[in-house]
Amino acid sequence: MKCECHLLATTTSGRIVLYGHSAPDDTHNIALQYNNITQWLCYEDFLALEWNVRGIDSKAYSQAHPHEDRIHLSTPSPYLCFSFHPHELIELKQLLSKAVAKLHWIETLRHAQN
Repeated sequence: MKCECHLLATTTSGRIVLYGHSAPDDTHNIALQYNNITQWLCYEDFLALEWNVRGIDSKAYSQAHPHEDRIHLSTPSPYLCFSFHPHELIELKQLLSKAVAKLHWIETLRHAQN
């Protein structure tokens, strides 16, 4: 049995890897590693996380919470929250954006082959 592994995106602080295929029925086959965070996500939760992170306005958050030096981010899991400095959040946004773009490219190629 051949296990496919695709590096979707990488930075100095993290990487995102797809194991197997990105079909919505696959479960928890996308690994997000960022600083000391490792989380396995299914396809839909990964897209939801990217959407959630992309929608955060760091400046507006800082204005609304002037005494916080970190931005607190919820995840698809109701019991898990991540906290980032603004520069970390910018890097995470870029990492997730690159990964989603590559994931969509892989999906396009897979559908073209079928």
